[in-house]
Amino acid sequence: MGGTGYFGKKKGRRIGIVCLFFLFGLTGCKNKAEPQLSFEPDLVVYTALEPEVYGPIVKEFEERTDYLVKVERGSSRELEQMACEGDLPENMKWDLVFGVGTEVLEQTKEWWKPCEIREAECISREFQCDSYRWTAFSAQPLVIMFNTNVVTYRETPTGWSSLLEPRWKGRIGFGDPLQQDIYASALATAVYSWKGQENYLELLFENIDGIFSDSVGEVNKGIQDGRFSLGITTEELAQDLLNQGADVDYIYPQEGTAVFLDGSAILNGCSHEEAAEAFLEFTVGMDVQRMLLSHLNRRPVRTDVEFPKGIPSLDKLPFLEWEMETFQKSKAGFLEQWKTLLNESRKGSGDS
Repeated sequence: MGGTGYFGKKKGRRIGIVCLFFLFGLTGCKNKAEPQLSFEPDLVVYTALEPEVYGPIVKEFEERTDYLVKVERGSSRELEQMACEGDLPENMKWDLVFGVGTEVLEQTKEWWKPCEIREAECISREFQCDSYRWTAFSAQPLVIMFNTNVVTYRETPTGWSSLLEPRWKGRIGFGDPLQQDIYASALATAVYSWKGQENYLELLFENIDGIFSDSVGEVNKGIQDGRFSLGITTEELAQDLLNQGADVDYIYPQEGTAVFLDGSAILNGCSHEEAAEAFLEFTVGMDVQRMLLSHLNRRPVRTDVEFPKGIPSLDKLPFLEWEMETFQKSKAGFLEQWKTLLNESRKGSGDS
C-alpha cells in the first residue's frame, strides 16, 4: 500500500468558498514526506488518486468542515486483490474509498453502504449505481495519442485497427493489462469493438512486441520523446500535454472507446459515517466538479457543468455501450487469453 499521511490540522470553522487549484498526474510523481500528527482523525480515506488530485480536495474539505482527514494511498487493483483474498471490511480501518475504479466498486458492492447523494439528479444517468452503493467522481475517456513529429498526416491513427499496422511493431505505448486497470479496459474495449477480426488480441500482442510500460506516465513520456510512435492514454493526460505545447495529438477510436470511470463509496459500519457522507457529497459538488474540467482536463460526472469551447461533450464522442456486468465478464476472459499469450512468449524466450 502507498504512503499514509495527514493534511491540515484542527482549526475553527471557516465559511466561504475557496477556489481549488491543483495539478494532476497518474504517474511519475515523487511523494514528499507528509507530517505525521499525533491526534486522531475524523475521517480515514483510502484513495487510488495521486496527491496532486486528492491533496487540495482533502485540504479544502477540512477547511470548510473542520474535519481532520487521514489519507491512505492504494489502487483499484489492490482493492480488487483484497476481495480475491477474502479480506473482510471489518479488517479495514478506513471509512471511505475515493477515486477507485467503479468496476471494482461494483464487484465489491456488498462492502459499501447505500448512500443516495442530495444532487443525484445532476449526475449523468449512465454514471450512477442503481443500488447507490457507490458514487461516480470523474470520467476518463481512453484515446490513442501519437507523436506528430514521427507520425505523418497520412499515417494518423483512426482507431483500434491502427494498432495492428506492421509499421508500428515495437513502437506502441501500452501497459501490461494484467497489472494496470486502464490497459485492461483498453484491451477489452479494443477486442470487443473489433468484431470483424477474431484474432485481434493475438495480433495486438504480437505488434506490441513484448514492450510494456510500467505506467500511463511512461507511455506518455515514450510518445513525447519518440520512443513510441503512438499509444493508449487517457483524454485528460493527452489534452494536458497538448496544452503544454508537446508535439502530440490524439484521436478517439472510431470503432468506439470506453470511459474509465472512478468513484467513491462508504464502508459498511465505518467509524466516521457522518464525515464520510459529507466528504462524498463534497466530491460531486459543483466547485470540485468544475475544477476537474477547468484545471485537470478531467471530465466531471455532473450534467450541469458547462464545457468550454472546443471540448466535446460525452454525447458527441464515439462510445461503446455495454452493461458493466457484460464488460467485466468479457474483460476477465480477454485477460485470461492475454495471460496465456504472455506465458507462452516467456517460455519461448527461455524466461522462467
